[in-house]
Amino acid sequence: MSQRRNKLAPALLLLALLVFSAVSGSAARSARGDSQAPAVSPTDFAGLVLMSGFRPIAVDILWIRAEDLYKQRRYYELLSLYRFISSLDPHFESAWVYNTLNLAFDLSMLEDTPEKRWSWVREALLYAKNGAGKNPGSDEIPFVIAWVYRYRIPREEHMIRRVLLDRELNPEGKPVIELARGWAERAFRMKPHVIYIDWLLESLYREYGDHAVKASVKLDYLQKRLEIWRYVKANKPLAAKKAEEKIRLIESEIDKIKSGS
Repeated sequence: MSQRRNKLAPALLLLALLVFSAVSGSAARSARGDSQAPAVSPTDFAGLVLMSGFRPIAVDILWIRAEDLYKQRRYYELLSLYRFISSLDPHFESAWVYNTLNLAFDLSMLEDTPEKRWSWVREALLYAKNGAGKNPGSDEIPFVIAWVYRYRIPREEHMIRRVLLDRELNPEGKPVIELARGWAERAFRMKPHVIYIDWLLESLYREYGDHAVKASVKLDYLQKRLEIWRYVKANKPLAAKKAEEKIRLIESEIDKIKSGS
């Protein structure tokens, strides 16, 4: 039986790739607004590979294909491919991360109206939230959500208003910076985590502190920043020197505030 499965593997993978190619072409045409063919989700065909038992191999092959499509800037096809990979392996974090960026930045930037750009960004955030739900221990998926709230939404004023009113994305009606902070803090709580999470959260705390009026609030955010850089110093050897510099500067700021100077 195992010999038969080994013989079937190349054929099954080829079949899955051929099916994906057909489906992704249809989905890409639909995403662009073409009407030649109806969009069909590649998720419908994920069972072909799942049933074959060669899912990890298929994911590896499709990921290589994704890298090629990105280099060629074929973003609509990438959209289908990333979704297909996510359906084959919901715990493959990179697919969730890169498709979120593809939707929020690459695809949205191709549009010429605020409504269309927002639709892609909104889809990116909903997609990423789904990925975060399927991967509760992920640091990178919460990070990329925070990144979109921090660096994509504020680029367009209308998106800030839409986020405030969108109860699916933002049930409590929080400001965009609060949403960025919440997701960044979630990513930071995952240990270990990649260093750009530290940088993002530290920048958010710095902004909060810069806009604070009360000295006590400024001190609170300086302490939060201090904790981040102490964590970096203890756990990220390549950034330890930079962390030491930041620690000295923040401690100096704390001393000035406490002394009233």
